[in-house]
Amino acid sequence: MHRFPVAVAFVIAAVASGLSACGGASESPPATQPPPSPQVKTTVPAAPAPAAVRVTAVEVGKAINAQKRVEQPTTTFAPTDTLYVSILTDGSASNATLGARWTYEGGTVVKEDTQTIAPTGATATEFHVAKPSGWPAGKYKVEVSLNGSPASAREFEVKP
Repeated sequence: MHRFPVAVAFVIAAVASGLSACGGASESPPATQPPPSPQVKTTVPAAPAPAAVRVTAVEVGKAINAQKRVEQPTTTFAPTDTLYVSILTDGSASNATLGARWTYEGGTVVKEDTQTIAPTGATATEFHVAKPSGWPAGKYKVEVSLNGSPASAREFEVKP
């Protein structure tokens, strides 16, 4: 009689051993590695690149104020007026060249001038031309360039 409990114990041991070898339910799940912890980056975000300088407006008039802006824009001048142009720019550049080319009627050049600027935001740059003996009546134009490329133009007229 003692053989029966030994036989039962033997069968139980064999079944348990077989389940373990076959990957049965009694097998514990395989060990998994925890996901890697996210790394904290300590880089400082780069400052936005400054915007390239661009011409935003061109004002023509008879006088400018302390901020180099035309006080009263006009397109009609008297022969004895000094002709002013205020070129408004925005953006940043360590070295930019603004040009003003003044022409009369069929393209006759009255004056050409350039200025080197280093703007860091909104800026006004002034150009002017005068003729003490008086301007001939007719149509004129000022062409504005930025770094040698056309940027804007304004037409105006001298009337007696």
